[in-house]
Amino acid sequence: MEPVQNKSIWNASGIAGAIFGFVVFLVSIIGGYITIHSEPTGNLFSGTILASMVGCLIGVFGGVMGVKLFINEYGPEMKIGQGAVIGMVTGLIMAVVSQILSLIWPMIDGAFLENLQSAMIANIEMSGQIQDAQKEAMIDAAYSQMQNYYSAGSIIQGFLIGFVTYGLLNLLSGLLAAKFMGKTPQPEL
Repeated sequence: MEPVQNKSIWNASGIAGAIFGFVVFLVSIIGGYITIHSEPTGNLFSGTILASMVGCLIGVFGGVMGVKLFINEYGPEMKIGQGAVIGMVTGLIMAVVSQILSLIWPMIDGAFLENLQSAMIANIEMSGQIQDAQKEAMIDAAYSQMQNYYSAGSIIQGFLIGFVTYGLLNLLSGLLAAKFMGKTPQPEL
């Protein structure tokens, strides 16, 4: 009887989470700069919203990469539940990495938040589809969000949204990756 090998998920989840957390952050920043450097059209579908959708789409593959790294390290035998856990931990690490980088970036580009706020408000003001009272409420919300960017509430909210979004999406992708890339372990007799 050979010794039981303790299969740690931390290497695979950590590497995949860090890589995809950086990629999701990068997509988000690019979307912010697209919004800043585009002319206000009044269309509420901006570069920031597009980047959020693309970031979620890309972020789903973090769980798949985590499972693939785990299989490369320990072999294809794994339970489907292990894939789900690997995916969820990968998603949580992604959320932490992207949130921390998002908090650091405005310190590197000091005008980023102010320029993004101005671009978002200009776009809302140009919209002919929204009533004036609703425009004012949206402008106040955008202003408040940018002014409170470094508040504890905003930071915690960012982490929680990331945990739920990336955690659940990668739980599902890790589950599917384990199902299609892994092999169910054979019971010992």
